[in-house]
Amino acid sequence: MKRLYIGIDIGGTSMVAARFSESEMLERTEVRTGSDRPAEEIMERLFGAIEKVLTDEVVAIGVGMPGFMNTESGEILQINNIPSFRGFSVKKAIEKRFNLPAFQNNDANCFALGEAYYGAGKNFRNMVGITMGTGLGSGIIIDRKIHAGLFGGAGEVGCVPIQGGIGDDFCSNALFVKSYKKDGIDLFNEAKAGNKESVKAFEHLARNLGELLRLVMYIVAPEAFVIGGSVAKSWEFLEKPLRAEVDKFLVELISKEVKLLPAQLDNAGLYGAAALCISQMD
Repeated sequence: MKRLYIGIDIGGTSMVAARFSESEMLERTEVRTGSDRPAEEIMERLFGAIEKVLTDEVVAIGVGMPGFMNTESGEILQINNIPSFRGFSVKKAIEKRFNLPAFQNNDANCFALGEAYYGAGKNFRNMVGITMGTGLGSGIIIDRKIHAGLFGGAGEVGCVPIQGGIGDDFCSNALFVKSYKKDGIDLFNEAKAGNKESVKAFEHLARNLGELLRLVMYIVAPEAFVIGGSVAKSWEFLEKPLRAEVDKFLVELISKEVKLLPAQLDNAGLYGAAALCISQMD
């Protein structure tokens, strides 16, 4: 019998559940989270979504969500947008309800794993996924598995010190707001229209990100970085200056081989939740 998997992406506004094969998404459904509700009420909504995509071929369920957590027990240790989930285990609740193994990890790690199994990172065993939006997130993939670290805290590049601040300050939309008094989407539209100053803003962002990626390369030396998130949709303005900055890495043997790739998936975290099952059950 063909093995299928369910991936779940939990956010503060909505929760998505989808059934996957090892190569594609087959069916999806979405429900509102109700983030101000008790955990048990939120879970009942989630159970309903799971039931809509559940079939006899499903062998495991993966969950991606924000926050810090014990990935073994699923206990959520710190979360901001769903207060009632603090101290709660989504993993255990799912296993009890459906009698299937469940796996849980944070959304940035799931983004990276989704791209590793279904997207731009399929050809690499070791890679780093970077999400650039309001803030900066990342996930480290080693030998096709998430390197989660203590409490799932590995790969927090947004907290890495850089230029007297941290990655979040200089490698996300925060840079545009602080330095250019504009949102990234406005600068992108201006850059597309040929505004040279807006193009320079993205070059500024790319140089900062390249500096940060060089630091990561000294520790991980990945085969590839896959760049996603809303800010990264401006890849056409980021690619060349980012490549130039990464190529300043002191070990040319490594830097010339490291690939810089745009993300391919619209919701890599959802795909990554399903890939949690595949990577853990291999």
